[in-house]
Amino acid sequence: MFGGVFNKTFDLLEKTLDVSHVRHKALTSNIANAETPGYKAKDVNFETELKRQLGSVGAGVRVQRTHPGHIAVGKAGSLPIRAIDSPSGSAGLDGNSVNLETEMVRLAENTIRYEIAAKLMKRKFAGLMNAIKGGR
Repeated sequence: MFGGVFNKTFDLLEKTLDVSHVRHKALTSNIANAETPGYKAKDVNFETELKRQLGSVGAGVRVQRTHPGHIAVGKAGSLPIRAIDSPSGSAGLDGNSVNLETEMVRLAENTIRYEIAAKLMKRKFAGLMNAIKGGR
């Protein structure tokens, strides 16, 4: 994100949060539509999308530094995260493919992943703030 200020761990955490957020939206949409006739469950393949997003670091819109004192920016955007059809169970008589129990488990796993990444990101910023303040 900011060149030499942050290392690759920051990019990994940033993309983990991004992919987890989009997956959370897909899973909660599935849960909300568990009784909707004809609704097809959606999901985000976390590992595939994270690899794809990490490959996009440096891709996208280029930002030009207008002054040597400005912080170098490695990227200014990312690829759109793709949701895929992912039936969590066989479609019922009404054509709905959502299995509520499976979706709840996926949502819990995704929430834990997001919370861990957020806590690690917070620690990275705390370390940076500590360095800025001179260890006080």
